[in-house]
Parts: sequence; structure tokens; C-alpha cells
Amino acid sequence: MPPKSATTVRQRRIARKLRAWRIDRGRTLDQVGSQLRWSESKLSRIERAESGVGPAEIIALATILGVDDAERDRLVQIARVSSTGHDLWGPYGPESLRGEFKDFVEDEAEAVQVRTVESTLITGLLQTAEYAEALVRAWDPGAAEEVLAQRRQLRQQRQARLDAPEPLKLHTILYEPTMTVPIGGNAVMRRQLEHLVERSEAPNITIQLLPLSVGAFPGIGASYHLIDFTEGCAGAAYVEALQDGTYYEDEDELSAYTLAFDHVRKLALDPAESVRRISEIGESLA
Repeated sequence: MPPKSATTVRQRRIARKLRAWRIDRGRTLDQVGSQLRWSESKLSRIERAESGVGPAEIIALATILGVDDAERDRLVQIARVSSTGHDLWGPYGPESLRGEFKDFVEDEAEAVQVRTVESTLITGLLQTAEYAEALVRAWDPGAAEEVLAQRRQLRQQRQARLDAPEPLKLHTILYEPTMTVPIGGNAVMRRQLEHLVERSEAPNITIQLLPLSVGAFPGIGASYHLIDFTEGCAGAAYVEALQDGTYYEDEDELSAYTLAFDHVRKLALDPAESVRRISEIGESLA
């Protein structure tokens, strides 16, 4: 695959899906290319996101491979949006939305589900305004007010998907220390934990707490996000770091993070017990 800077996240997603269509049906590059009168190298470049592909090519491939109309049309729509160059996130400068975090945010906006494991902080989609503000000001004390305003707006725009007509599903696993770090002070943390309890009532939000008593667990110390375009099937993963993060699309990497998530999910308290424990911790923050 070429450097990520050479393609957009949507183009890479289209390429992966086209390759998956072909492989799932047991067809070779040569077989499909011959039917379409394309060279094998042309199809190979398309599947590696080295060549652009539009709705006409997607429809042709879907027809040859017997892809159902609904699945075909979803990919055609992604290609149409990609070709317009329309960027929902254009208003945000690099101080608010940089590098591979932008890839993550773009995919999150089109995902059906996001699964996260958080070792240190409450996941961004469930942060209160006060908690997020305390984080931003501690993280970047010298940030201009314009940047702070952009970050507030970005958080609100991302969180709005949880309450959209077709809401994003969120399954977050929070390590117990995320509940006890007094971000913004006890009052802010207490309100943050109350917010988690309130949001857990939404049918599209699942919150699990991973207790300290489990000891070591897969991925301990890491915080990561799995982005699912088909529920339960990761299409990408984002691992947080100091300035930006690392965005993974390779199948082997995705398998490793998916396996780690599944292990941690089984170690964590069930959702009902998690909410009870979160409430207890919140009540202790007098």
C-alpha cells in the first residue's frame, strides 16, 4: 500500500472492500480483470488504492462478482463523497485535528459501531464539557481561545452521532483508574461519572468497567479504538499517543486489537454491575 498521505481514508476503505469482494468469492485478479477487459495490473492498483476508482468501476465489479445492490450502493455512495472532495472537518485547523487522528475522526463519522478500551481517560465520546475542558487546558496550557473553541465544537460534533436518527453504537471498556484520576477536581469527576451512568441507559451505548482486581490484562497501558463499518467487524483501529496516534488498517494488526478487545471484554464487569460500580465511585467523591 502506498504512503497514507497519497490517498484518503475513504479511498483506502473502498480499495479494501473491493479486494474483499473478490477474495470472498474465490476469484483471482486475472479472472476478474479478463471479464472486465482490464489488465491484472490495473485491478491490482485499484485494490491497493494506488489508482482511483469511481461509481462506474464499482458497479462493474459488483456485477461481475454478484454483490447485492444494497452493499454495492453503499460503496458507490462512499466513492461519490470521496470524489467531491467535500470535507466535513475542513474548518478545524491542525492544532485541533491533525494527522492520523483526522483519519480516525473521518471513519468514526461513517462507522456503525466504535469499540474502545481506555486505560487512563474517559473515552472522548462520553466526556462532559467540564471534563474535556480540564483535559485540554492541562494538556496545552498555552492554547489560543480559538483553538479551544474548535476543540469544543469538534467534541460536540463527534458526540452528536450518538443521538442521531441512526445512532452510532458505542461499546467502551474503561479501566478502573480512569474513574479515580481527579480530572478537574472531585466535583467535575463526580459529574462525569454521573454522566456515564446516564448515557449507559441509551440502547446504543454499552459501558463496561475493568476492575483493578483483574491484574494484568491484554494491552494493559494502551488505549485504542476499533472502528466497525459492519457491526463487530473492525475496519480500522486507532491507538492514541502524545501528539497524534497511529492508525491501523492492516488485517493482522486489526486481528490483534480485536482479539485483545474480546479478552478484555470477558474480564470486565458486565454492563449492569459496571454501572453500579461507577455510581459507587462517583458517590465517594465528596
